[in-house]
Amino acid sequence: MRASLSLRWALGPCRAISSTFAGSQQFKPSLHRVQPASHSAFHHNLFGSCVSRLTRAYATSSSAPSPVPVVPYSSLTVGVPREIFPNERRVAITPQNVALLRKKGFSRVLVERGAGEAAQLLDQEYEKAGATLVDQATVWTESNIILKVRGPQQDAAFNEVEALNPGSTVISFLYPAQNKSLVEKIASRGATTFAMDMVPRISRAQVFDALR
Repeated sequence: MRASLSLRWALGPCRAISSTFAGSQQFKPSLHRVQPASHSAFHHNLFGSCVSRLTRAYATSSSAPSPVPVVPYSSLTVGVPREIFPNERRVAITPQNVALLRKKGFSRVLVERGAGEAAQLLDQEYEKAGATLVDQATVWTESNIILKVRGPQQDAAFNEVEALNPGSTVISFLYPAQNKSLVEKIASRGATTFAMDMVPRISRAQVFDALR
């Protein structure tokens, strides 16, 4: 109720603009006539009052959007688990990418031991780039952001969906239209997913492009 009353109060000047000048010959478009300064100033002040009132109404309204919390990179841990999908030989990031993330300021990059073996990327290379080698459970329980190739697996011996931390984010291929139940289960865990396969194939998004 408070929100609707506040907005009704705020919209008063907006309605006044249309009703005050409706039918006024002086404010009809004309190529040869200049509007009187007094009317122009009045119109400007009235419109400014409308904007000001709307701003204050939204600021005090219970329906005003909450500010998005900002989390510094230094407070975030990135995790890279070993892919457990049958015959998947890829790994989400290379040692060079680990070095870039550390340079950006991420506190830790956790890489599961053996995550890059099938792609001929050794654990020692990840360690040299600044990664911390951990076991399978740790990479899931201690990471704020999970980087994967395949979406979280729930039918394997280790259930990756159940291992997700509430509030964490998974970035991977997901194909949500074909995996609705998986998306719903991830949501039920309080986690967020970023589906790489849903990034539009446009020039502006090429920086996010990935081989499927």
